[in-house]
Amino acid sequence: MKSQFPVTLTLLPPPEDRRGEVEIVEEWARGLDWVHWLLGSVRARTEKLSMNGGGWQSFTDGVFREKIAPALEQAWEAAHAGDLEALLAADEALGARFTTDENERSRHAGAVLLKSTRKARYQGVLGHFRDQIAAGRSDGHLAVVWATVGCFFHLSLANVIAEYLRLEWDIGTRDDLKRREPNFGLITRDTLFGRMREPRAL
Repeated sequence: MKSQFPVTLTLLPPPEDRRGEVEIVEEWARGLDWVHWLLGSVRARTEKLSMNGGGWQSFTDGVFREKIAPALEQAWEAAHAGDLEALLAADEALGARFTTDENERSRHAGAVLLKSTRKARYQGVLGHFRDQIAAGRSDGHLAVVWATVGCFFHLSLANVIAEYLRLEWDIGTRDDLKRREPNFGLITRDTLFGRMREPRAL
């Protein structure tokens, strides 16, 4: 089912742009503090997500790179196109990549986010996706729900990825008093420009 309504699409500037890619992504993140509240309920009601005892680097190089990042991109593109079938396919594909524990945590967090956004008006494909989940036809994984919610609020793919990473960091390190915030812009840039998908040197 494809929407007949026009969509807003934000593109990264070409690589020859004189500002650097990291600077571009970080610039987009400025002034978007309001986005933080969109995921506030997930932060408050989720004890653990995908970042486990292996630490941040292990998470970004492993679960995020191999499972979550592709789902965020596929779901964001599907939501922008108003393509419910592609959105459902992205959700199913992510579930197939997750372990049993990852599936359970992801579905729980997705349900929390859906509940916190249920009163938004004119939800379009987000509303249709919500209906499919309620009918048991889709799991509603957090990455897919968040990408769809982000699209509904006209967030760029860069912002959707960066805020997802920030959420994982906040939840995964909330008990670490010595934590130092990583460069979300750098990781987002690597994801958007495909560097995280390149095989690592042996």
